[in-house]
Amino acid sequence: MVVLAIFWLLFFAAAVSGIRWTLYLFFCSLAFGSLAILPVNLTGGTTFLPHTACSALLCVRSFIACRKPHLLVDGLLDYNKLGLLTAFIVFGLMVTYTAPFLFHGAPIMGLNNITRSPLGFGSGNITQPLYLLAAFAITISIYQLLLQTETRRMVYQAIFIGGAMAVLAGMIDMATAGSGLLAPLRTATYVIMDGDDVGGMRRVIGFNTEASAYGTLVLSFGSMIYFMRLGEALGGIYAKIQTPLALALIAFTVLSTSSAAFLGLGVLGMMAVFANVLALRHPADEKRALIQLLVIGAGAIVVAALVIATPSLFNGVVDLVDSLIFKKTSSSSYSERSSWNIVSLEGLVATGGYGVGVGSTRASSWPVAVLSSTGVIGGLMMALFFLRLMTASLRGASDEIRRVVVGARYALLICLIPGAVAGTLVDFGAFNATLFAITTALPTLIPVATRRRRMRRPGAGEPRTIAPRAQPAPRPARAGVRRVAR
Repeated sequence: MVVLAIFWLLFFAAAVSGIRWTLYLFFCSLAFGSLAILPVNLTGGTTFLPHTACSALLCVRSFIACRKPHLLVDGLLDYNKLGLLTAFIVFGLMVTYTAPFLFHGAPIMGLNNITRSPLGFGSGNITQPLYLLAAFAITISIYQLLLQTETRRMVYQAIFIGGAMAVLAGMIDMATAGSGLLAPLRTATYVIMDGDDVGGMRRVIGFNTEASAYGTLVLSFGSMIYFMRLGEALGGIYAKIQTPLALALIAFTVLSTSSAAFLGLGVLGMMAVFANVLALRHPADEKRALIQLLVIGAGAIVVAALVIATPSLFNGVVDLVDSLIFKKTSSSSYSERSSWNIVSLEGLVATGGYGVGVGSTRASSWPVAVLSSTGVIGGLMMALFFLRLMTASLRGASDEIRRVVVGARYALLICLIPGAVAGTLVDFGAFNATLFAITTALPTLIPVATRRRRMRRPGAGEPRTIAPRAQPAPRPARAGVRRVAR
C-alpha cells in the first residue's frame, strides 16, 4: 500500500503542477508494467497499470494547455497530418460495432480462451477499442504539445527521463534478483516471469512481467534517443548523456534476451549505418556521422578478428542467438501463435474483407491484427498513413527538425518490430503513438520556420519588419531627349 500511496501522491502532484511534470510522470510510468495502481480485489481482478492513469491525465492537461485548438482540428482532418489515422480510428470503430452482427459465426481466435471460436459481440469489443482510443489520445496530446516551443522541449526532456527510468528499473531488477524485494511493484494479476533464464543467463525484466515486455521498453527508448538526437536539440547535460544513455538502453535490451528485441537490435545496427551514411550529406551532421561510422567499422573489425582468432569465445553468444531466434521457429509456442494469425485471416476472408472488429480476435502479429480486425479498407488506411509519415517533405526544415523527424522515422521502423512478430491486438501503444505525433507535428512547423528565416532580424527594441523589395533603377535618358517628370 505504501507504493500505491506514493504513486497517487505523485499523480495528484503532477495534476496540480505544470504540464512538464505530467509528461515526466507519463514516460516514467511506462517502465512500471506490473504494478496495479488499484487493489485487484476491488476491481474484480482487472489490472489498471500506471500508464493508464497517466495517459488520461496527459490528455486532460494537454487539452487545457492547448492555445490554438483550430490547429488541432486541422491536424486531425488534414490528410498530410493525422487525417488518415483519424479515418482509420473511425472506420475501425464502425467495423467493431457492426461486424459481430453482420457476420455472426465467422471464425476468430478468442481473446480469453485462445481457441477457435465463432464471431460474436463480447467484452473485448468494449475494452480493446478503449485501449485503441487511449493510444490515439496520446498521439493527439503529444501532437499539440509539439506545436509549441516551450512544451516541445518538455516532450524531449520527458523521453530522456523515461529512458533513464527504464535503465534504473533494469539495474534494480539485477541487484535484487531472487530476493523478493520488488514484490510491492509486481502486484498485477499477470504471471510474473522473473525466474526465467536462457543459456544459464537470467533474463532481466525490470519492473515488467516478462523479458519481452522489458526488451521492447528499452529497445524503444534506446532507438528514440539514439536516432532522434534529442540531446543535441536540448543541449547542456542532455547532450552529454545522450550517447551513454542510448548505449545503456541497448545493453539492457541484450540482457533482456528477448527474441523480438534481438531482431530489433539487428535492424537498429543496420539502420545506424544507413542513417550515418545519409547524414554525411549534411554539413551540420558530417563530422558526427563520420566518427560514428569509424567507431562502428572499428568495432566490426575487432569482432571479426576475435571470431577468427578465438572462435570459442563466442560459442555462448552463438548458442544464445540460435536458441532465441532460429530454434524458436520450431517450438510449440511458435506453432501455436502462428495458428492465431491463420484463424484471424480466415475470419477476414469469411467477412469478405470487411473485418471482424477490434477486440474480436487475437493474432500474433500487429499487421495481421490490424488487417483482420479493421478489414482491407482499414489496413489500407493504416498503410497509407505510414507511407505519408515516411515520405513527407522536409525541404526548408531547420537542422533540429530534420534530425528529429528523420530519427523518429528510423525509430518507428524499429519500434514496430516487436509488434510485427508478437503483437496480438490493434492497439499501437504509447511509443508508436509518440512517434506518430512527432513525425506529423514537426513537419507542420517548417513553413513557419522558413518564413521566420526570410524575415530580417530586428535589433533590441526594434519592431520586426520585412525587408522591402528593391526597386528597379530608372532607364538612362537617350541623348538629346529631355526626361520630363510626371
